[in-house]
Amino acid sequence: MSSLQPPNQDTPVFVGAYDTNSSHRTVVVCRLDDSLTEPQQCRAQRDMHRFVEHERPGTDLDDPSQIFWEDHPGKWPHER
Repeated sequence: MSSLQPPNQDTPVFVGAYDTNSSHRTVVVCRLDDSLTEPQQCRAQRDMHRFVEHERPGTDLDDPSQIFWEDHPGKWPHER
């Protein structure tokens, strides 16, 4: 995970860098109890939504303050 912006209660979702040579992006979530999930490899946005909803229900992924994109916001390897 990048040292740029770890997930926290204010910005609970971190999405790692987009890499055209990779089949996924790494996602980490800060749970409500302040613990961090293990990095999850998500192939598409629907995978991220499912993971985040499981780990931190109610997170609004349409709210830019809730998610930190290391780069290329909204871009996924399997949604080219």
